[in-house]
Amino acid sequence: MSLNDGLALIRRHLFQEALPLLAAEVRRKPDDPYAAYYLAFAFVGAKDPAPAVTLLSKVVEAHPEFIDAHNLLGLARIRTSDFAGATGEYQAVLNRQPNNPPALLGLGMIHYWRRETALADDLLDRALRADPAARDALVFKADLRFADGQITAAVDLMREARRLKAPSLPEVSELEIADRLMRYEAALQPLKRARSGLPFLPGWVMVVIGITLALTLLAGAGLPGAWFGLAHYQEGKHRLQAMDYSGCAGEMVQAVADAPSSPKAWAYEAYCYMLDQDLKAGLGAWSTALDLDPHITLDTRTEQLALLAKIVIAKRPPAVKAR
Repeated sequence: MSLNDGLALIRRHLFQEALPLLAAEVRRKPDDPYAAYYLAFAFVGAKDPAPAVTLLSKVVEAHPEFIDAHNLLGLARIRTSDFAGATGEYQAVLNRQPNNPPALLGLGMIHYWRRETALADDLLDRALRADPAARDALVFKADLRFADGQITAAVDLMREARRLKAPSLPEVSELEIADRLMRYEAALQPLKRARSGLPFLPGWVMVVIGITLALTLLAGAGLPGAWFGLAHYQEGKHRLQAMDYSGCAGEMVQAVADAPSSPKAWAYEAYCYMLDQDLKAGLGAWSTALDLDPHITLDTRTEQLALLAKIVIAKRPPAVKAR
């Protein structure tokens, strides 16, 4: 009964409790791909994707037609920041099933993080056409609309996402959806007031209002408020995606010099320093980010978990060797 009991726990999102039962099933049936798949599923749900990658790599090697295993391996690789490996898994699925929703969503998320917005938008659209209940696809589309200044569309998409049932392994939690929706709705209020309460204004006045509103939206989104700081921040994010961690840290240093009150820029400076193995500088930047906003987080859960793990390691006292 280990497998059935483990699956019952997975359905209740009790992933940690399911692990020992499913591990026992894998030991009992080491060649059963489904036992290994569900154990890997529980590992991903328990936020421990590395063992899942090992398990699923063996499963798809022995059973290349196991589509769900490829998709889960793609997600596990995303959560270990192996975007290239994840892309390969999702592409293998799409070669067999061109309209597979999880594979389209996974690739859409990867291109979103790489700032390849047109390709991300197309893949997310295809995922939603294949599965209108793909909540994460709606969330990422809403983020793209918000970044493009389409605030009303972003709010509508995020409201629709909030109404949908959460997937078994969500990339964006309900709490994160509620937080983003609140920020998007707050950004929408100046637009509503401008449409309903302002008389006709000369062009130069509208330009001033537009610039002011843009700065307000940037601040509300948690991005650096100064234009030069924003340019350095965006370049830093590009370098981060390219795995140029030293270059990312350098850009974020310039971003916080231009916008010293931006907790997001300080947080990414900390993250890039940590990835570049400069733990002391990373801890200092993270401390400043928390001083500015105790609830500051990075833009994706994958990045946030990686940062927190590195902070724990950086704060760990050095081992004392016995004489």
